[in-house]
Amino acid sequence: MKRATAVMDRLLVVLLGLALIGAGVFALGWYFDVPIAIRTLSRFDRDIFAGFPAESWWETALAITAVVCTLVAIALLIGNLSPRRTGTVQISSDHALAVRVDLGALARGVAADLAEFPDVESARGRAIDDRGTATLAVTVQTSPHIDIDALTRHVEQKAQFVADSMEGGDVALRVQVHVGAATPLAHNRGSTGSDSIASTANTA
Repeated sequence: MKRATAVMDRLLVVLLGLALIGAGVFALGWYFDVPIAIRTLSRFDRDIFAGFPAESWWETALAITAVVCTLVAIALLIGNLSPRRTGTVQISSDHALAVRVDLGALARGVAADLAEFPDVESARGRAIDDRGTATLAVTVQTSPHIDIDALTRHVEQKAQFVADSMEGGDVALRVQVHVGAATPLAHNRGSTGSDSIASTANTA
C-alpha cells in the first residue's frame, strides 16, 4: 500500500471512530438523563429537519453529496486495490549514464535461490511498493520439518546480498514463510504443524 493511501485510510478510520464514540456517548447520556444531553437534544426542532426535503436546495445538495461521495469512494478503491508493483531502482549514475536494477527480476532470483533450500517446497517473489518503500516480497512454502533457524540465517545472507547489490538504495527484503501442516505421526514426534513467520531486512 502506498503511503498516501495508508494515511488516508487511517485518517478516515480515526474520524469515523471518533464520530461513533461521540454518538455512543451522547446516546448513553440521553438514556441516563444526563442534563447536558437532554438540553442538547431539546434544542433540535424536528419540524425544521422534516421540512428539508421540501426546500429548493434539497435536491441539489443531495446530488452534490452523491457525486462527492462517489468520487471519494472510487479514489479509495483505486488506491487500495491497484497493483503495488514497482519497477526499477537507480543505483548509480553520472552525467551521461545511469545504472538501474530490475526489482522484479531480483525478487524472482531471491525466490529461486530460497526454493533450493532443504525442505522448501516452493517460493515466489515480486517487487511491490510498500508505503513508499520498494520491497522485494518473497513468499515461501515449506514442509513441517524445515529448520527455521537455518532458513532465517540463509534469508539474512540473502538480505545482505540485496543490500550489497543495491549499493545503499532504499530497498527492503521481506520473506514470509508458510510452514505446511504436519502429518499425525510427525505431530506426535513434536512437529510444530502449521505456522507463518515473516522476516524483514531493510537494505537502506
